[in-house]
Amino acid sequence: MPEQLELFGSDFASPEEEANAPAVDESKAAGASPKSKPENRAKAQPEKKQDYVTVKVGYEEGLTSRAKKMLSDLGLNKPAEQVLVVWNKRMRTAAGRAFYKEYKIELNPRLQVLEEPKRSEEIDRTFLHELGHLVAYARNTKRRIQPHGVEWQQACADLGIPGENRCHDLGFKSRQIKRKFGYQCPSCDNVIQRVQRMKRRVACYDCCQNYNRGNFDTRFVLVEHHLT
Repeated sequence: MPEQLELFGSDFASPEEEANAPAVDESKAAGASPKSKPENRAKAQPEKKQDYVTVKVGYEEGLTSRAKKMLSDLGLNKPAEQVLVVWNKRMRTAAGRAFYKEYKIELNPRLQVLEEPKRSEEIDRTFLHELGHLVAYARNTKRRIQPHGVEWQQACADLGIPGENRCHDLGFKSRQIKRKFGYQCPSCDNVIQRVQRMKRRVACYDCCQNYNRGNFDTRFVLVEHHLT
Protein backbone atom coordinates (compact mmCIF):
# COMPACT_ATOMS: atom_id res chain seq x y z
CA MET A 1 0.00 0.00 0.00
CA PRO A 2 1.29 3.51 -0.79
CA GLU A 3 2.16 5.95 1.95
CA GLN A 4 -0.74 8.21 2.95
CA LEU A 5 -0.65 11.87 3.94
CA GLU A 6 -3.54 13.76 5.55
CA LEU A 7 -3.83 17.20 4.00
CA PHE A 8 -6.35 20.02 4.27
CA GLY A 9 -7.09 22.21 1.30
CA SER A 10 -4.03 23.50 -0.56
CA ASP A 11 -2.04 24.56 2.51
CA PHE A 12 -0.79 21.03 3.31
CA ALA A 13 -1.45 21.33 7.07
CA SER A 14 0.10 18.38 8.89
CA PRO A 15 -1.69 16.40 11.60
CA GLU A 16 0.80 17.84 14.12
CA GLU A 17 -0.17 21.39 13.14
CA GLU A 18 -3.83 20.51 13.54
CA ALA A 19 -3.16 18.99 16.97
CA ASN A 20 -1.31 22.12 18.16
CA ALA A 21 -4.02 24.51 17.03
CA PRO A 22 -5.36 26.75 19.87
CA ALA A 23 -8.47 25.37 21.58
CA VAL A 24 -11.29 27.16 23.40
CA ASP A 25 -12.30 26.00 26.88
CA GLU A 26 -16.03 25.32 26.56
CA SER A 27 -16.67 26.11 30.25
CA LYS A 28 -15.25 29.62 29.82
CA ALA A 29 -16.93 30.45 26.52
CA ALA A 30 -19.30 33.42 26.47
CA GLY A 31 -22.95 32.53 26.89
CA ALA A 32 -22.20 29.06 28.24
CA SER A 33 -23.46 29.65 31.79
CA PRO A 34 -26.25 27.20 32.69
CA LYS A 35 -28.00 29.98 34.71
CA SER A 36 -28.49 32.35 31.78
CA LYS A 37 -31.99 32.63 30.37
CA PRO A 38 -32.70 30.86 27.07
CA GLU A 39 -33.92 34.10 25.41
CA ASN A 40 -30.68 35.91 26.30
CA ARG A 41 -28.37 33.21 25.04
CA ALA A 42 -26.59 33.81 21.78
CA LYS A 43 -27.80 31.39 19.14
CA ALA A 44 -25.22 28.70 18.61
CA GLN A 45 -23.67 28.73 15.17
CA PRO A 46 -23.42 25.42 13.35
CA GLU A 47 -19.87 24.15 13.33
CA LYS A 48 -18.31 24.25 9.89
CA LYS A 49 -17.03 20.88 8.74
CA GLN A 50 -13.40 20.61 7.67
CA ASP A 51 -12.95 18.67 4.45
CA TYR A 52 -9.80 16.59 4.44
CA VAL A 53 -8.23 15.03 1.39
CA THR A 54 -6.23 11.83 1.63
CA VAL A 55 -3.30 12.23 -0.75
CA LYS A 56 -1.66 9.21 -2.29
CA VAL A 57 2.12 8.99 -2.49
CA GLY A 58 4.08 6.36 -4.38
CA TYR A 59 2.88 3.81 -6.91
CA GLU A 60 -0.25 4.79 -8.87
CA GLU A 61 -1.88 1.55 -10.00
CA GLY A 62 -4.77 3.02 -11.97
CA LEU A 63 -2.73 5.39 -14.13
CA THR A 64 0.00 2.78 -14.63
CA SER A 65 -2.56 0.33 -16.02
CA ARG A 66 -3.98 3.05 -18.22
CA ALA A 67 -0.53 3.98 -19.53
CA LYS A 68 0.21 0.33 -20.36
CA LYS A 69 -2.99 0.01 -22.38
CA MET A 70 -2.50 3.28 -24.27
CA LEU A 71 1.08 2.43 -25.18
CA SER A 72 0.06 -1.04 -26.26
CA ASP A 73 -2.72 0.38 -28.44
CA LEU A 74 -0.10 2.54 -30.17
CA GLY A 75 2.02 -0.52 -30.89
CA LEU A 76 4.70 0.37 -28.33
CA ASN A 77 4.86 -2.99 -26.60
CA LYS A 78 8.25 -2.68 -24.86
CA PRO A 79 7.41 0.68 -23.20
CA ALA A 80 4.01 -0.76 -22.27
CA GLU A 81 5.72 -3.51 -20.27
CA GLN A 82 8.06 -1.13 -18.45
CA VAL A 83 5.98 2.01 -17.86
CA LEU A 84 5.40 3.12 -14.27
CA VAL A 85 3.42 6.05 -12.81
CA VAL A 86 4.13 7.33 -9.28
CA TRP A 87 3.27 10.28 -7.03
CA ASN A 88 6.49 11.97 -5.89
CA LYS A 89 6.08 13.99 -2.68
CA ARG A 90 9.43 15.74 -3.25
CA MET A 91 8.12 17.59 -6.31
CA ARG A 92 7.53 21.31 -5.80
CA THR A 93 6.61 23.49 -8.79
CA ALA A 94 6.41 20.95 -11.62
CA ALA A 95 3.06 19.22 -12.15
CA GLY A 96 4.76 16.17 -13.64
CA ARG A 97 7.86 14.87 -15.36
CA ALA A 98 8.86 11.93 -17.55
CA PHE A 99 11.98 9.77 -17.50
CA TYR A 100 12.59 8.39 -20.96
CA LYS A 101 15.02 5.55 -20.32
CA GLU A 102 13.03 4.08 -17.42
CA TYR A 103 9.63 4.84 -19.01
CA LYS A 104 8.59 6.40 -15.74
CA ILE A 105 6.14 9.23 -15.03
CA GLU A 106 6.19 11.21 -11.78
CA LEU A 107 3.23 13.36 -10.75
CA ASN A 108 3.01 16.08 -8.12
CA PRO A 109 0.70 15.09 -5.20
CA ARG A 110 -0.47 18.72 -5.01
CA LEU A 111 -2.63 17.97 -8.02
CA GLN A 112 -4.79 15.88 -5.70
CA VAL A 113 -5.84 18.84 -3.52
CA LEU A 114 -7.15 21.02 -6.33
CA GLU A 115 -10.87 21.72 -6.30
CA GLU A 116 -13.07 19.60 -8.53
CA PRO A 117 -13.60 19.52 -11.45
CA LYS A 118 -10.13 21.03 -11.94
CA ARG A 119 -8.53 18.24 -9.91
CA SER A 120 -9.57 15.45 -12.27
CA GLU A 121 -8.93 17.56 -15.36
CA GLU A 122 -5.39 18.55 -14.34
CA ILE A 123 -4.39 15.05 -13.22
CA ASP A 124 -5.61 13.62 -16.53
CA ARG A 125 -3.99 16.37 -18.59
CA THR A 126 -0.67 16.15 -16.78
CA PHE A 127 -0.62 12.36 -17.07
CA LEU A 128 -1.24 12.50 -20.82
CA HIS A 129 1.27 15.35 -21.25
CA GLU A 130 4.03 13.29 -19.67
CA LEU A 131 2.96 10.10 -21.43
CA GLY A 132 3.33 12.05 -24.67
CA HIS A 133 7.03 12.50 -23.88
CA LEU A 134 7.46 8.74 -23.48
CA VAL A 135 5.61 8.06 -26.72
CA ALA A 136 7.71 10.59 -28.63
CA TYR A 137 10.93 9.13 -27.25
CA ALA A 138 9.90 5.53 -27.92
CA ARG A 139 9.22 6.43 -31.56
CA ASN A 140 12.56 8.21 -32.01
CA THR A 141 15.14 6.27 -30.00
CA LYS A 142 17.83 6.61 -32.66
CA ARG A 143 17.81 10.40 -33.00
CA ARG A 144 17.67 13.45 -30.75
CA ILE A 145 14.36 15.29 -30.59
CA GLN A 146 13.18 18.49 -28.91
CA PRO A 147 11.26 17.95 -25.65
CA HIS A 148 8.20 19.81 -26.96
CA GLY A 149 8.87 19.49 -30.68
CA VAL A 150 6.69 18.13 -33.48
CA GLU A 151 7.23 14.54 -32.33
CA TRP A 152 5.82 15.30 -28.90
CA GLN A 153 2.96 17.33 -30.38
CA GLN A 154 2.02 14.40 -32.61
CA ALA A 155 2.21 12.02 -29.64
CA CYS A 156 -0.15 14.26 -27.65
CA ALA A 157 -2.58 14.33 -30.57
CA ASP A 158 -2.50 10.53 -30.71
CA LEU A 159 -3.26 10.42 -26.98
CA GLY A 160 -6.28 12.68 -27.34
CA ILE A 161 -4.88 16.09 -26.34
CA PRO A 162 -4.09 17.91 -29.61
CA GLY A 163 -2.68 21.42 -29.22
CA GLU A 164 -1.30 20.68 -25.74
CA ASN A 165 0.66 23.52 -24.09
CA ARG A 166 4.19 22.91 -22.90
CA CYS A 167 3.68 24.34 -19.37
CA HIS A 168 0.99 24.49 -16.68
CA ASP A 169 -0.25 27.57 -14.80
CA LEU A 170 -1.26 25.98 -11.50
CA GLY A 171 0.83 28.37 -9.39
CA PHE A 172 2.56 25.80 -7.20
CA LYS A 173 4.88 27.62 -4.81
CA SER A 174 8.57 26.90 -5.10
CA ARG A 175 10.87 26.20 -2.17
CA GLN A 176 13.44 28.91 -1.62
CA ILE A 177 16.91 27.53 -0.86
CA LYS A 178 19.52 29.91 0.50
CA ARG A 179 22.76 29.99 -1.48
CA LYS A 180 25.71 29.71 0.89
CA PHE A 181 28.69 30.02 -1.44
CA GLY A 182 29.79 32.66 -3.91
CA TYR A 183 32.53 32.22 -6.54
CA GLN A 184 34.07 35.37 -7.98
CA CYS A 185 36.30 35.79 -11.00
CA PRO A 186 39.48 37.74 -10.10
CA SER A 187 39.49 39.32 -13.56
CA CYS A 188 35.93 40.43 -14.39
CA ASP A 189 34.48 40.20 -10.83
CA ASN A 190 31.54 38.13 -12.05
CA VAL A 191 29.99 36.13 -9.16
CA ILE A 192 28.32 32.73 -9.31
CA GLN A 193 26.16 31.74 -6.32
CA ARG A 194 25.82 28.10 -5.30
CA VAL A 195 23.88 26.16 -2.67
CA GLN A 196 26.67 23.60 -2.31
CA ARG A 197 30.43 24.03 -2.38
CA MET A 198 32.19 23.27 -5.66
CA LYS A 199 34.37 20.17 -5.36
CA ARG A 200 36.93 21.18 -7.99
CA ARG A 201 38.57 24.30 -9.33
CA VAL A 202 36.47 26.17 -11.87
CA ALA A 203 37.51 29.08 -14.06
CA CYS A 204 35.39 31.93 -15.39
CA TYR A 205 33.81 30.80 -18.66
CA ASP A 206 33.62 34.25 -20.25
CA CYS A 207 37.24 35.16 -19.47
CA CYS A 208 38.53 31.80 -20.72
CA GLN A 209 36.57 32.32 -23.92
CA ASN A 210 37.81 35.86 -24.42
CA TYR A 211 41.47 35.41 -23.48
CA ASN A 212 42.39 31.72 -23.87
CA ARG A 213 40.23 30.35 -26.70
CA GLY A 214 37.87 28.67 -24.28
CA ASN A 215 40.53 26.60 -22.56
CA PHE A 216 40.97 26.40 -18.79
CA ASP A 217 43.21 29.19 -17.48
CA THR A 218 44.45 29.44 -13.89
CA ARG A 219 44.38 33.24 -14.12
CA PHE A 220 40.59 33.09 -14.05
CA VAL A 221 40.02 30.48 -11.34
CA LEU A 222 36.98 31.47 -9.26
CA VAL A 223 37.62 32.52 -5.67
CA GLU A 224 35.25 31.15 -3.03
CA HIS A 225 33.42 33.44 -0.61
CA HIS A 226 30.86 32.61 2.09
CA LEU A 227 27.58 34.46 1.55
CA THR A 228 25.85 35.97 4.57
